[in-house]
Amino acid sequence: MKIIGLHVHAGQSAACLCEKGSIVAGAAEERFNRIKQSRAFPNNSIQFCLKKAGVSTLEELDGIAVSWNPANNMKNINLSGFTQWRRYDPEWLYIVPNNLLNLGLQEGFPGESLKMDIDINLNCPLHFVDHHRSHLGHAIFQSPFEQGAAAIIDEYGEYYSVTLARFLGNKVEIIRQIPYPHSLGIFYAAITEYLGFRPNSDEWKVMGAAAYGEPERFQNKVEKLLLWNESDCEWIIDQRYIEHANMKRAGYLNERLKGFLGIPVRGKDDEIKQVHYDLAAAAQAVFEDRLFRLLNCLYEETGEKNLCVAGGSFMNSLANGKILNRTPFERVFIPYAAADNGGAMGAALWVYHCVFGNRREIIQNPPSPFIGPSWDDDEINRVIKKFKLHYEYCEHPDQSAAEEIATGHLVGWFQGAMEYGERALGARSILADPREASMKEKINSAVKYREAFRPFAPSVLMERVADFFDLPSGASVPYMEQVYPVRLEMQSVIPAVVHADGTGRLQTVSRDMNPLYYDLIKQFEEITGVPVVLNTSFNIQGEPIVCSPEDAIRTFFSCGLDTLIIGRYILRK
Repeated sequence: MKIIGLHVHAGQSAACLCEKGSIVAGAAEERFNRIKQSRAFPNNSIQFCLKKAGVSTLEELDGIAVSWNPANNMKNINLSGFTQWRRYDPEWLYIVPNNLLNLGLQEGFPGESLKMDIDINLNCPLHFVDHHRSHLGHAIFQSPFEQGAAAIIDEYGEYYSVTLARFLGNKVEIIRQIPYPHSLGIFYAAITEYLGFRPNSDEWKVMGAAAYGEPERFQNKVEKLLLWNESDCEWIIDQRYIEHANMKRAGYLNERLKGFLGIPVRGKDDEIKQVHYDLAAAAQAVFEDRLFRLLNCLYEETGEKNLCVAGGSFMNSLANGKILNRTPFERVFIPYAAADNGGAMGAALWVYHCVFGNRREIIQNPPSPFIGPSWDDDEINRVIKKFKLHYEYCEHPDQSAAEEIATGHLVGWFQGAMEYGERALGARSILADPREASMKEKINSAVKYREAFRPFAPSVLMERVADFFDLPSGASVPYMEQVYPVRLEMQSVIPAVVHADGTGRLQTVSRDMNPLYYDLIKQFEEITGVPVVLNTSFNIQGEPIVCSPEDAIRTFFSCGLDTLIIGRYILRK
């Protein structure tokens, strides 16, 4: 059974292929059209998935799953004003079903997914899956747990901003939900905008800035923006200050918030001052407080030991790394694409397991994120020769890369299938020596051209992680999705990947998931005694992570990288 999953309703549109209950291919459209966070319909991504599936037409698929259900939106809005008549003829495609559904929404529509047949002779129906059920499908059906609790927290779905559930096998029970606009994601995006960054894009910057601030300066005020209702165990956003739900104004903020916080909104090009770091720290503290209150309520309601999470709020790696210490859950699974682009996978998995009723097979090993396009050495060689570039052939790219990194060179690393998601995990990475404290500034000034306060991630051999980081029992970090403290005695050993608060957003690397990258770090350990390399995404500011050999070569010559190791070929400057 082959199902294409689509994320099309927001930034970073994407497609994936689910085959027999496993995600075997996928990519965001931005990687092909080279527009960061592209909202374009994922035509290129779909073509890649069809090729991977070995099919040439949609007729050979068993279904297409979309991670948004417009029929759920229709339950709470008046349709009479804009779906009665068409502006141009193709609009009949949705005007007719819109109005038919509106005649009996509660009785005629169950609310989980909407099936639509495009053609009576086409055995490939469209399934519009509720957005939070798409996230549930991704978090639950890729997890190693037979049963547990699940939390979906983001800005909003069709109507809800939080969905709490429990699951056993294929059966998923919704426990309760928090409606939009009472949203943890909107709260954090509003502070992101206040600090002069781009909401739904630059929240990473707020996380990085928080380490330089003191939360006490603003925490009492910021807490009032997202009130906690103890009796109902939910948060309530104060819409006097955050007006995302007001469609008559752009953005998240209003003039009252400016007066309430007592500092001007920072312009995007303004200097970042201590007051901004303090506001970031307060926002992060309140985010974590509200998140852990909710997760503790979920534990009390379910008694489950295993937790699966997804939604954009779980891209907050600072908070993710504290879940096991701040809640009674014993194990947590955070997928490699917890944000909306992962909804493409979740929609396909939900249709496979919950609509078609296929039995779920539990796999204990973390699913591989390396499901994107790849190029073999012959294809790479043709590209290099097309550009008339001088190159060296290397039999062992892992050893060559380790030697380059150990000498202080900045290395572009392009190997195998591209990662899915927003983090480079050792297939499309820039690698450097973590032992040199100045390496962070070197990369920022020569390659990334980004704010100096943003940290870089350490990739560490899985069996050596406890020697360098303080992790709670049961923690697994294969996707660079959690932040943990660096052991005090190791902070001087790998200073380039230690943030201002003594932490690192680490990635544990196993030979099973990525043997070549594992061997690279192992070789680096043999040379230096340190089983850690600095890893950041292979791109420059404003561009998506590289996808093709052409992307890698262009980016290599557009920045201050010293070496590019692409397949078994080495390019130098």
